[in-house]
Amino acid sequence: MNRGSYALAVVISLVFHAALIAVLTYGWEASTEHERKPMPKFVQAKLVTVDATVTKKKAPPKVDKIKQRQQRELERQRQVEAEQKRRAALEQKKKAEAEKKRKAEAARKKKEAEDKARREKERKEQERKEQMERERQSAFEEALEDEEELQDAREDTQAVMSVAQAIQQRIESVWSRPPSARNGMLTVVQINFVPTGRVVAANIVEGSGNAALDRSVLQAIRKVEVFPEVADLAREEPNVFEREVRTTLLNFRVEDLRQ
Repeated sequence: MNRGSYALAVVISLVFHAALIAVLTYGWEASTEHERKPMPKFVQAKLVTVDATVTKKKAPPKVDKIKQRQQRELERQRQVEAEQKRRAALEQKKKAEAEKKRKAEAARKKKEAEDKARREKERKEQERKEQMERERQSAFEEALEDEEELQDAREDTQAVMSVAQAIQQRIESVWSRPPSARNGMLTVVQINFVPTGRVVAANIVEGSGNAALDRSVLQAIRKVEVFPEVADLAREEPNVFEREVRTTLLNFRVEDLRQ
């Protein structure tokens, strides 16, 4: 019983599916026929002829691998040579610039050395001229000093001679020669003065051979005692006094006696 029901169900299912397929198929064809457009009544056809002379498309040439490699190698060599030339030119340029710089530096140093030598020469020449000028000026000043010293010496000598002459005249004015004195007799006396012109010592340096005559000279000196001319010289020219007059030698000669 159960098996019969199951078979019936299978049959019904198959019928149903067959009907469904038929409906779908009929509906699809009807829809297709409904949308189909009518064909045109006239059809025009045109015969197109192909020119038999048209050449067939050429096949691409075969590539020569060896030649390509050779060309690439040549190109690489040209690039290498170009790079070498560029580097060589750059190196040459650097060398030229370095040489130019070296020459400029050498020229600068040479000019500096020449300028230094020139300045040194000018300095030495200037020093030589200055030295010559100093020597000339020094010689002139020395000559002037010598002349001044000579003039001073002359003036000092004249002053000393004038004072010595005044001293001798004062002494001779009071000198009383003894009867035993004779013409030609000479007595040399050393007289020591102080700055006031006073005589502090008188000594016979060289006697006349006549004791009375020598004593008479000393007595005349003691009579005068003070000499104003000596005091004036000591006050005005103390160096001359110390050097020439403090110690004075005088000659007393007998010349005017009647024989």
